[in-house]
Amino acid sequence: MTSANPDVHLDWALPGLRALADCPVLVVVDVLSFSTAVDVATTTGARVLPLRWQDASIPAGAVLAQPRSLDEWSLSPSSLRTLNPNVLLGLPSPNGATLCAEASATGATVFVGCLRNAEAVAHAAAQEGGPIGVIAAGERRDDQLRPAIEDQLGAGAIISALPGRRSPEAELAAAAFRAVTGEIGSLLADCESGRELAELGFAHDVALAAEVNSSRQAPVLRNEVLVAR
Repeated sequence: MTSANPDVHLDWALPGLRALADCPVLVVVDVLSFSTAVDVATTTGARVLPLRWQDASIPAGAVLAQPRSLDEWSLSPSSLRTLNPNVLLGLPSPNGATLCAEASATGATVFVGCLRNAEAVAHAAAQEGGPIGVIAAGERRDDQLRPAIEDQLGAGAIISALPGRRSPEAELAAAAFRAVTGEIGSLLADCESGRELAELGFAHDVALAAEVNSSRQAPVLRNEVLVAR
């Protein structure tokens, strides 16, 4: 399915986003936890303003999410189930939100995808045309990219549902997802990011993120704000 001129590409983090900035459609994937948080938030009808990390500048009327908490709206997806449709949530994160903020300047149609909404996002992205660039956010270690299997699997789930020819990188991610579809929950729980969240008391967020195709939302960036589609 690969081709010298693929319809679907995969790359990683900000350098990957910049490399694929000419794609008319971009999909940002940050499974633990920005993309999952956006899916949960937009399912309630709320809107999400992605903010670069440590950027607290939000417009009047917006609510700034906390780094991670169960007691107030935060980067913890579980905490966002109580949002309501009139909320504009400023959501900072070092990976997914930063990528969205960067992607907003490319002129592309930008979706936010995760395991929960993989098929819905793929369907919406395919309707926009292509080529489509899927950006796996990864994590940071010593200010350097750490590729994260949760984002490779999330990207693979979306790519598996996309039509067209795939780059070798995209094909490999799709194959990896197909190979482990029955093990997603255990893989996320035991991966480095999953273990870190469990140690902080947020194992429930990892389980929530592993609910493959449980959501029919395709969050899309409109005027720098993510809304349900």
